[in-house]
Amino acid sequence: MTDDLVRRLAEARRREEETDWSDPHAAWIASGEVVAAERALAAARAEQYADVIDIGFEWDAGAPLPHLLANGSRAFVVCHAREPNPDWDGTYTRVVSPDDEEPGLFGVIEFWRCASVRLGAPNDEALYGHPLNDKGLVFYSAHEVHNSQWLEEHIRINSVHSHHSDKPWRELHHYFLAFHDEMFETLAAGIETRLVHGTLTPLLNELTKELVERPFRKA
Repeated sequence: MTDDLVRRLAEARRREEETDWSDPHAAWIASGEVVAAERALAAARAEQYADVIDIGFEWDAGAPLPHLLANGSRAFVVCHAREPNPDWDGTYTRVVSPDDEEPGLFGVIEFWRCASVRLGAPNDEALYGHPLNDKGLVFYSAHEVHNSQWLEEHIRINSVHSHHSDKPWRELHHYFLAFHDEMFETLAAGIETRLVHGTLTPLLNELTKELVERPFRKA
């Protein structure tokens, strides 16, 4: 079976190389076929792989400016959401900053029962070196990682605890958010998102207050 999947992946990559990249739709289809073949092969080999998930919005690919608020159980990631502008002609770039006073659209991504969180390198130029590259990873997208090595590492570490049980760990999900200048990962029980229109500082203050007053969330 894996031989068939290896051939499927090789064929998908060949078609991608032959694709006319001036046709965005054809390029999108070809890339999607490669990613799907990568995931199928990794799953058949019981390797870790990333599957894109729908979180209800897309973040700004160029400058999402993610901010992380977290304690030992709950985490919020706040980022600029993508706002399509039908009047944009491609001749200019809007520069954004965390201290912008002009209101914008933000995505609030919440995770609960977090066992671990991390935010940082690599950026989009170095993401090709990540272990999940060629394993279904899609730039500027949200993922759930299956057969997670990170989760298995935590289970091995925690197994020395006198009251260790695999069960609560197996209930966690490995979420991976690929931003422009950094990535975010967490092992958490669940994810929820919402869109907020406003400015960053008041939003972060509001979420900090919520994190302090309600540090735990079960679902």
